[in-house]
Order: sequence, then C-alpha cells, then structure tokens
Amino acid sequence: MSVSKPQQAYASIMRGIREVRFEGDPVPCQLLLSGQHSFPLVVNSHGQVLMAASQCGSGRIVIFSHEAQMSMSPDVTINALSWLKGEKSSNMSVGVHNSTDKQVIDNLHKAGFKVKIMDDFSNDKGIGVYITCAYYIKEDAQNIIAFMKSGGGVLIGGQAWWWKSQNPKGNTLLEFPGNKVSAVAGIYFSDLYAEKSQCQSGPKYHPGNLLSKF
Repeated sequence: MSVSKPQQAYASIMRGIREVRFEGDPVPCQLLLSGQHSFPLVVNSHGQVLMAASQCGSGRIVIFSHEAQMSMSPDVTINALSWLKGEKSSNMSVGVHNSTDKQVIDNLHKAGFKVKIMDDFSNDKGIGVYITCAYYIKEDAQNIIAFMKSGGGVLIGGQAWWWKSQNPKGNTLLEFPGNKVSAVAGIYFSDLYAEKSQCQSGPKYHPGNLLSKF
C-alpha cells in the first residue's frame, strides 16, 4: 500500500464531513500520539484528541476514542474504511469482530463492503480491513500487527478509563488490550476522560495545523 501523507489521509477520511459529534451517554477517552506517523483526525476545543490515524509498515490504522462512535458517525467510519483498504485496492472484504455493534455492520453492507464476522482475528479469509473493539484484542495482538504491517487496514474503537477502573494498579499504556496493537503505530488509548463536544472539520483542522498544538 502506498504511503499517504497526513494531509491526504485527513482529506480522504474527513471527505464531506463538516463536524463529528461526540455526544450522548458514551464517554470517550483522550488519545495520546507519539512518533512520526501518527496524526489527529478529530480534536475537541480543549485540545484533546478523539480520533487519530497512523501508518505502520505497509498498512494503516484508525482509532476512535469510543467504540460507539463507529455507529454514531457512519460517514466517517465508511470514509475511514475506504482509506484503510487503500485507495487503489478493489478488496471490499472487511473482517469484523463479533462484538461490533450491529448498526456498524448494517452500515458496511449498505456501503457495499463484504462483511465477514469473526470470533477471533484471521487473515486467512482475504480481508483488506479488520474492525474490532479495543477490549477484545488480547492474544490476537501480534497477528493483527503482522496483518497491518504487511499492508492491511485496522479500525479500533474503545476507551481505557473503564479498564483502569477495573485494573487500578495496571499500566494503561502498556497493558490495555487496544494499546497492544495501536502503540506500534504511535497511538495510545489513555485512561483520561475526554470532553464530549461537536468537533468541526475543514481546512484549518488539517493535521499540519492540529499537530502544531501538541
């Protein structure tokens, strides 16, 4: 898969999107970024990153700071999948962990993707992208990383503050299941709450401008 500059990736994922609403009951966490390849997609008015993307090896990854956002922002999710599979790829097969909200699966069908429900990750089914909640990665982490580095796309949704409440002595950055995959691409789920808000999209929110705030 070809390397996509952050500005190009942002334009692809946020195409036609004027705002992303983080509202209602779901409470997102703050995402932390490191390295040269990760970049923010959605930042609230407090400067907290709510969505991010990165490239790792030959593959790509997009992170939502709460799994509910994958169904609450269907247009962003579909755009993200198109970027994750690669603009020039004709592979519309998407592996979806069985914990994923049914509304997300319905939206994928409507957008023309071929959905393959999985109990555990498998690269044997010819998928181009894998979708999962951050909590269910566990022993699949190394296989998912290998899939991504070899050119696959990965979409993960989740938050780590609940995990921290159940594992008060645990190291979130090292031990939270989602971080076992996202960390290799320079994106971390933190156990910090993020403020919910309506986040604007547009040229002034491109990664080049957003990164200057970090």
